[in-house]
Amino acid sequence: MYKVMLVDDEDIEREAMADIIPWEKIGMQLVDMAWNGIEGLEKIQTNLPDIVITDIKMPVMDGIELIKRTHELYPNIFFVVLSGYGEYEYTSKAMELEIRHYILKPCDVNKIVEVLLNVKKELLNREEKLKSERQYLNSIERMVPQIKERIFYELIRKEELSVSDKILLSTFKESFSDDVILLSVRGPKEFDQLDRFALTNIITEFIGEDQVYMNAGLNKEIVYLLPAALSSQLCSVMLKVYSEYNKYKKVRLRSAVSKRGRLKECFRLYCQIQELFDFGGVEEKQEFLHFGMYHDKAEDSFLMVDYTKIRNAKNIQDLIFEIYCSCVKMQMQKISLDRMSEVYGFVLRILFGENEKKLKKCEQVSQLLEQVIEKCAFHMNLSFPNTKDGNRMRKILYMVYWNIKNPDLNLQYMAQNELFMNEDYLGRFFAKNMNERFSAFLVRVRILLIQRLLLYQTDIKVSDLAEQTGYPSDGQYLTKVFKKHTGMVLSEYRRMIKNNNEERAE
Repeated sequence: MYKVMLVDDEDIEREAMADIIPWEKIGMQLVDMAWNGIEGLEKIQTNLPDIVITDIKMPVMDGIELIKRTHELYPNIFFVVLSGYGEYEYTSKAMELEIRHYILKPCDVNKIVEVLLNVKKELLNREEKLKSERQYLNSIERMVPQIKERIFYELIRKEELSVSDKILLSTFKESFSDDVILLSVRGPKEFDQLDRFALTNIITEFIGEDQVYMNAGLNKEIVYLLPAALSSQLCSVMLKVYSEYNKYKKVRLRSAVSKRGRLKECFRLYCQIQELFDFGGVEEKQEFLHFGMYHDKAEDSFLMVDYTKIRNAKNIQDLIFEIYCSCVKMQMQKISLDRMSEVYGFVLRILFGENEKKLKKCEQVSQLLEQVIEKCAFHMNLSFPNTKDGNRMRKILYMVYWNIKNPDLNLQYMAQNELFMNEDYLGRFFAKNMNERFSAFLVRVRILLIQRLLLYQTDIKVSDLAEQTGYPSDGQYLTKVFKKHTGMVLSEYRRMIKNNNEERAE
């Protein structure tokens, strides 16, 4: 039953309406009456009616002012305006306040009832709409954790989101920082829903619910997206989490935390975590893993592979370059062939799943790289066509990279010493299939390799760059070619990289 108030300075009309309107019959209750706007406002605050019938022209405070002040406090109260002939100025002001219901004096009971029934209908429609909106919002709210988990899972595993997921993510991002870390917790077997619920509750209890932005389950681990500001606290926090979780289930947990990064870098951060678990695989006693533990390790070979660039390779040429570039970094650190094989096996598992078979034993680096490239190309559907020309082009590119450190490498050397082909024919065949002359391709790849090595090790010596890219060891020709193709001298390029690194660190 809707509550109604009457505000009218004419006692007779006010009392008449109170008596003649069949309030209960139309589903309403007259809760109070007032003779002017001030008294009406006070009683409105006391009774909180659904509907106020008010005269428009009254002493002390008129109906217009009453409507204005009431709507400031209670915007959902419906007003019905009583007006007489000639009160058009007041009526127009009421219309400006979006009042839609009017009763012309002298009042007719049938007209009043008709207007009140229309107001009642509007109130019912509004309530139904609000109910539907609440139900919709409740259902959305219940779905939010699942939506967040799915989007976070895609960020970790795919990186590229659909347009709709990007829109959803942008709304979630409003509530958290874009300077983030990933925390992964591993158990001896896959977490079920109850285990995950328990672990997540314990973690949020220690660090705060608003600090756990998203989480997702992957195999035997649960990954959490957290603000980077928590990095320094996580070791002590996780020891408490282990202790508390052990009361629920007596299993041994291990965790690893990534370096800091941006939300769009979740895939890279997740790969870092997998690297840490691999580092710590030998030393199972380590319960909390972080990169600070491995600053002194020369054999940080996993950190030399750019998973994102490998996965985002658009063609077989890009893929070969990325794999070769990671190999050069490892060779510069004197990584053994067996260790390289372990690294690439790990990379394949990260990129293409746990079922990826182990790499075959190789005697030479080139054999290992070919094996890795072919596996990646198969999964990514980037292989050369299985035709005579396709197989020949594959062999040519492999031979270019396996000889890229050779200062004598050119079209003639390739034709005579590696491919045993006519030099002119090789040049035409290469240009036709690559849309680029051999000499231009070789310079471009060497310059790109120099840029990547500088990104990896900013203070690398020019002589070492020359050794890795087939230029004379004094570096003079290298620096000349580098400036010609990049527009920058090496020192400027180094400085640019250092500045960019410092900006990202801030």
